[in-house]
Amino acid sequence: MAKILVADDNRQFVEMLRATLEDAGFEVVTAYSGLAAASLVERDGDVDLLVLDVLMPGMSGDAVAELLRGLRPHLPVLLMTGDSGDQFVHTAGLPRLRKPFAEQELVRAVGELLGRD
Repeated sequence: MAKILVADDNRQFVEMLRATLEDAGFEVVTAYSGLAAASLVERDGDVDLLVLDVLMPGMSGDAVAELLRGLRPHLPVLLMTGDSGDQFVHTAGLPRLRKPFAEQELVRAVGELLGRD
């Protein structure tokens, strides 16, 4: 079973994403800040995909992606952003979901990144 890290500073949103992904058959771990996400993966690198909000306090999602992909270059990353977050996305080539998005869009994007169709 693929293990997905979901990180966003909105706890209610994280829990909704967790439920959606668990219902789709994924194992989910969560973090509520960029620093917590980076720390979790550095401590327990056993994740198959990162789903990261761009705008988080302390460390942005794209900065987390850049840091962690330095450790694991082939780790898939899916960024989530609202309109205001687009200007902060510096990490080229990473797929993004624009908030708000439908649950099935998330499941489809995660499946594609993990090689499931």
